[in-house]
Amino acid sequence: MGLSCDYSRLFLAFPATELSESLSLLQDQLALPGRRVPVHQFHLTLRFLGALTPTQFDSLHRQLSGVRLAKFHLRLDNLGYFPKAQVAWLGPTRVPTALSTLYQELLLRCASLRLAKPHKAYRPHVSVYRNTPAPPRITISPLAFSPPYLALYNSTASEQGVHYEELARWPLVKS
Repeated sequence: MGLSCDYSRLFLAFPATELSESLSLLQDQLALPGRRVPVHQFHLTLRFLGALTPTQFDSLHRQLSGVRLAKFHLRLDNLGYFPKAQVAWLGPTRVPTALSTLYQELLLRCASLRLAKPHKAYRPHVSVYRNTPAPPRITISPLAFSPPYLALYNSTASEQGVHYEELARWPLVKS
């Protein structure tokens, strides 16, 4: 598969397009200052990778193509906030075993590529606002999320905002 361009902000994520309408309504309900995440960019990040060499990219693609990625179901019921990044997000109170297992498997694959370990514990979430103060403590209606596939994205920033390009995808299958 090979990299033909310089990709320095690669990440693996589950697209959350099925939640676009519900997440947009949540954004309306919150009405926070700051920047709303555009509906076409909603996703649940599995792992930020950063820059990969062409060899690392090809190896990761081969490895993920050979792994059985199990489907999982999330209940997004927790409105949270990352103060340093100033990001309001929606995530699960409980992380399903299938997602935790997939994350651990991915850590092993990344270690084999000599990628640095994440410096923070994994906290699955879908960002809804950026550059915003903490959201108020409100009761939200939980959202059910069952992503169909895992995707590899490249993130590029411009004056118009951030753009995500999907480079590859791998289906999630019933276990």
